[in-house]
Amino acid sequence: MRNGTVQIAQELTKDHAQAAKALRLPLASPGVYGSPYLSVMDLMRRWPDNSNRREVLMVTDGIDRLHGWPSHRGFSPIGPDVDSASVVAQRTGTIIHSIYTRGVGRRAGNFWEVANGQNAMAKLADATGGQAFFLGMLNPVSFRPYLETLQSSLDNRYLLTFSAMPGKKPGLQDVKLTTEVAGIALDSANSVWVQAR
Repeated sequence: MRNGTVQIAQELTKDHAQAAKALRLPLASPGVYGSPYLSVMDLMRRWPDNSNRREVLMVTDGIDRLHGWPSHRGFSPIGPDVDSASVVAQRTGTIIHSIYTRGVGRRAGNFWEVANGQNAMAKLADATGGQAFFLGMLNPVSFRPYLETLQSSLDNRYLLTFSAMPGKKPGLQDVKLTTEVAGIALDSANSVWVQAR
């Protein structure tokens, strides 16, 4: 993620070894438009249309360096790109997960910025049916527990289809899932994209 875009080091592949070879250390510079939410929108818009499940794992501090300061954002505690990314994710059926890792620069040590970055990560994950992982302002000792939790979630994911009532315009419609079975937790996006009539 850099300059509000995504630099793809390796096209999507089922070859885990090939994907692992493409991993690189971050440059430690968010670039001009340093918003992880603009970057994830860029990724979702560039994916080819198909019916495959789409899930993203963002490793970020969540700080929106483009709209981050209150003077750019007004009184909103979370930048506007979070809601925009949520809409694109729900329209494309993308589930977004995130792991907090401390960023660079002065903002990375600012408690207010870090807390808002984590809140933004959690809001995006919750809206899309994903999970957000963080341990205060510290980097995790290991990603392993987070990745194991995420793998368990992926192993127990199911596709639910239903009919929605289309409106005059395409848009998001709220969805709430419940079950009568005790001890079952359901995770899903808060809304689904419904085409117009």
